Amino acid sequence: MTNDRSATSPSGSVPTSTGSAWAVFRQPHFSPYKCYLRRDLGLGVLLNPKVGSTAFRRVLVEGLTNAGASPQLGRLWPVSRTRRYTTAPIPDYFHAFSHQADYDFRCFVRNPYARVLSAWNDKLVKGFNSPSYPRSMRKLVPQLRRFAADQGLPGADDNAPFPFASFLSYIESQPEGRRNQHWDTQRSVLLADHVAYRHVYHMETAFVSGMADTLALVGIPPDWTTAQLARPTNASGKIATPVYTDALAERVHALYAVDFERFGFERDSWQGL
Repeated sequence: MTNDRSATSPSGSVPTSTGSAWAVFRQPHFSPYKCYLRRDLGLGVLLNPKVGSTAFRRVLVEGLTNAGASPQLGRLWPVSRTRRYTTAPIPDYFHAFSHQADYDFRCFVRNPYARVLSAWNDKLVKGFNSPSYPRSMRKLVPQLRRFAADQGLPGADDNAPFPFASFLSYIESQPEGRRNQHWDTQRSVLLADHVAYRHVYHMETAFVSGMADTLALVGIPPDWTTAQLARPTNASGKIATPVYTDALAERVHALYAVDFERFGFERDSWQGL
């Protein structure tokens, strides 16, 4: 595995098996819409919600369109124009995950403290203060309110945003791999026990350089990519009032211990968030 501008587990170990693609397809978080495959280039990028996935799609599609590239799938494929650019033919998924040694698999990861905080702020706090919650949250918010009521936790009432501490309690009540993709472990979301990644880029230090390097492989100029990423369109924004306490940080570390270890994030890196 190439460890440039990135971090992995202390041993640097990654899966090396080239077994059946079905092992990947059976994972709850697998989706062809979150995996950009180029069989012709031997390239695979698995997208990670709350880690620049919207920016990746936007820059990729704009860059390919500007370059005059045609969508990979025909017009009869029942997906949007954007997804036609980012979705490969079905046989390519079988080939890629059955012959992983032939592919350069890449992903972007984020400090777990920042990722779960961003998910809470973006989906629940901003959603509460907007005319309506994001579509993906509209059925979940009532579940969160009921959970708080059943557990005797703050957040049962609809007159305030759902509290971060109660949000952590809700996450703790569900097993890894079965949670919402925006706050499940990155190990689960990125299928990291089943995909042999060659490049793992930290969002905090290598998002732009990793994007530029990756998209250059599909013919998008690195300087153009860098310029596009200078104008983010889906940024969650920094939270004005600090949320973390020692106790909350300890809970998040316990929840995402596998991500801290595998991807090389420090235990005390919640300071200043």
